[in-house]
Amino acid sequence: GKREGAEETMNKEMEIIRLRKELSEFSRRAYDRGLVSGTGGNISVRIPGTDTALITPTGICLGDIDPEINLLMKIDGTIIENPCGLRPSKETAFHLAVYQLRPEAGAVAHVHPPYATAYSNRVQSLPMVTVSAQAVLKEVPRIDSAMSGSTELYEYVKAGLRKYPSAKVLLMEEHGILAVAPDLKTSYYLSDLTEDTAKIAFIGAQITP
Repeated sequence: GKREGAEETMNKEMEIIRLRKELSEFSRRAYDRGLVSGTGGNISVRIPGTDTALITPTGICLGDIDPEINLLMKIDGTIIENPCGLRPSKETAFHLAVYQLRPEAGAVAHVHPPYATAYSNRVQSLPMVTVSAQAVLKEVPRIDSAMSGSTELYEYVKAGLRKYPSAKVLLMEEHGILAVAPDLKTSYYLSDLTEDTAKIAFIGAQITP
């Protein structure tokens, strides 16, 4: 019993180390890809089979995320590990709401890609203008705007997750997008596909046959 317990703890520690690196990698990729600018955006990943998640800190560019600066938190909001003494993202509440409402969610990316964000200010739902978008995204509905880090925004995210249970990505008016996925790689791919879809929709709207 003791040996198994120690082994399990060891495996969990290894998994956290691996996910710290992966969270850092996909944060940097999101920045390099232009899905966020400045110190905007936040990404999180659930430690599989637990009620804990790693989340990027506030006030740091996603292009500068090192593995050790991410915070380990319980999905009830309690901080477990904070190696660098940084504050968690101010949007932590809605990341944790995703994990509470969608037990299958393994990662959440909140990024601000320009075309998708522009559409979030103008439409109720992103136009599904490609076969890929129709097959993978199916629909990208919009939720209303509120101040960053506010209870209102948290409530809008929760309401959106409940209203559109099958949506993998939500447009967040004036904020960007929220991509919910089984893992970090998929949350990044969904964000990238959403922005590409928005870009194609916008270019298409400029073309007169």
